[in-house]
Amino acid sequence: MKRMIPAMIAVLFVLSTLALAPASSAASTAIPGELLLRLRPGVQVALRGDTLQIAGDTSRDLDLLNRQLNEFGARSAQMIGAESNTYRIVIRQDVNPVVAAAALTRYRAVVYAEPNYSLSARRTPNDSVIGQQWGLHNVQAFAGWDITTGGEIIVAVVDTGVDRNHPDLRGKVLPGFNAVVGNGDTSDDNGHGTAVSGLIAANTNNGKGIAGLCWGCKILPVKVLNSRGGGDDVTVSTGIRWAADHGARIINMSLGGNNNSQTLHDAVNYAASKGVLLVAATGNDHETGNATSYPAAYDNVVGVGATGPGDIITGFSNTGSYVDIAAPGVGLWATLPGGEYGPPNGTSFSSPYVAGAAALVFTLRPDLPVQDIVCILEAGADDQGAPGRDDEYGWGRLNVFRSLQLAQTYAGCPLNAPTPAPTPGGGGAPPAFAPVPAESIGTDKTYFPETSHSLGGEFRRFWERHGGLAIFGFPISEEFGETSSDGQTSIVQYFERHRFEYHPENPPPYNVQLSRIGDNILRAQGRDWFTFAKTGQQPGCLFFESTGQSICEPFLSYWRSHGLEFDGRKGKSHAESLALFGQPLSPPQREELEPGVFATVQWFERARFEQHDTGPVLLGLLGNDLVRARGWK
Repeated sequence: MKRMIPAMIAVLFVLSTLALAPASSAASTAIPGELLLRLRPGVQVALRGDTLQIAGDTSRDLDLLNRQLNEFGARSAQMIGAESNTYRIVIRQDVNPVVAAAALTRYRAVVYAEPNYSLSARRTPNDSVIGQQWGLHNVQAFAGWDITTGGEIIVAVVDTGVDRNHPDLRGKVLPGFNAVVGNGDTSDDNGHGTAVSGLIAANTNNGKGIAGLCWGCKILPVKVLNSRGGGDDVTVSTGIRWAADHGARIINMSLGGNNNSQTLHDAVNYAASKGVLLVAATGNDHETGNATSYPAAYDNVVGVGATGPGDIITGFSNTGSYVDIAAPGVGLWATLPGGEYGPPNGTSFSSPYVAGAAALVFTLRPDLPVQDIVCILEAGADDQGAPGRDDEYGWGRLNVFRSLQLAQTYAGCPLNAPTPAPTPGGGGAPPAFAPVPAESIGTDKTYFPETSHSLGGEFRRFWERHGGLAIFGFPISEEFGETSSDGQTSIVQYFERHRFEYHPENPPPYNVQLSRIGDNILRAQGRDWFTFAKTGQQPGCLFFESTGQSICEPFLSYWRSHGLEFDGRKGKSHAESLALFGQPLSPPQREELEPGVFATVQWFERARFEQHDTGPVLLGLLGNDLVRARGWK
């Protein structure tokens, strides 16, 4: 699992017994006449007659934005997900959507703008059929079933729909959602989703048909692709969000493409924030360029490559730093619409093997967070390539039996990778704090040799927008899942001076939140801020009645001139400064920060201000302090 998804293309299969409609080119293209637009809080789309306008702000920036939209012929909008403030905008067909998106991104009211890329089912090589369900033997599923055959774990199949009347799927398919037309009709008019579903949860030990990997699992069908295997960022994003909101524990995405869509990325991160494990095929383009495939290349998504009967990576399976694990993907007998069976090929059918295996592990260990389930699958895999993780197999070829054995005694992730969620106070640094080689970092992240860690996604955008190095310092970990004292798991990253939490359910800039790290350090030191002497109100100072403390110079000027940016106005408001630093918890006081190093400091909820002798105001390295207090450094 990468540590944290773009336009996509479903990975279609080739059958010797059933011919499906031919797929379009694997390369995703921007749909003419459409844009995807996410707006900042406080502004929204409004229709005035036949004209689409952005309302909620009277600034000149908004006037210019509306003039630009009018030039593009914007005339209608559809919100993508309740309260997402993200819209599909219809524009003139002759306007280049790539150019239009770039133009709209310049305006303050716009979080991002991008084309709506088309999605299509992938074609795969027409390899010969080796034998029926050989893959179950290779992954030692039969031995694994002696441990568990799987409980009623809900696995969402985000695909072309599912034939719920297939004899091997009857009784296994829950009511679902059709994101293509917006109703509950999830019948499969292509065949791809039915095949994927059978590999995960076909009726087993019933004397006919095939065996599914997870006997007790339920399939939640989410149709996001049409009869030709085509969809777009809107249908897939809507489907992922719907699945996350309707009980999916695992989402299988046997689809992918080569365009990066922030709309889709938001949807995937939303699902991950709700504790959903996401699995995706890495794609079948190795022989035609080996382009990076999404969603498999995203963090928070397990990217699955395909192996053949000899456990060799297939010639079509994409490779790269985003491959997390491999599984059988050639000649796998699967369920097809109309009660048929056939042997499909492709990474589309490796992905459901991993999804089904994850459901078996969840059955044994429902107490574990997603990061630990992923670690169990990766650590239990058979290392088939170069020692350790490599770009062909990831951590190796899936081994169901070994993974279930590991799950029974699992007490922490043995892999040197930032996947597991640490136990607060559990001792020992989480693997996310281990130095990361520069060559292992993808192009979507910034690498910092000073600390041997990287920064990407929403955390990088937040870091850059709100002060960067001067405010937060270098990253000192990768992203990982951390469980707080209330039992909630969040994606976090530690910096020299802070700790970020990701909350994709909130609109920017509130989707990244800052810890009460000042309060946390004081508590770790056995100090209660409530017992500090109160400064009370003082002339020329800013007083906070709730804590009884004032901020005076030189700290007051620093507090007032820095803050998070969320009102779009010049300078920093009281609320923006409060959001970055919080309220003062102590009076200015002389403290020894480390042996022989003294400074005048003032503690805040989210910071510590320092003045060393007569130098400038500095921010304390509270991220480093918190890591040391937990025994991680």
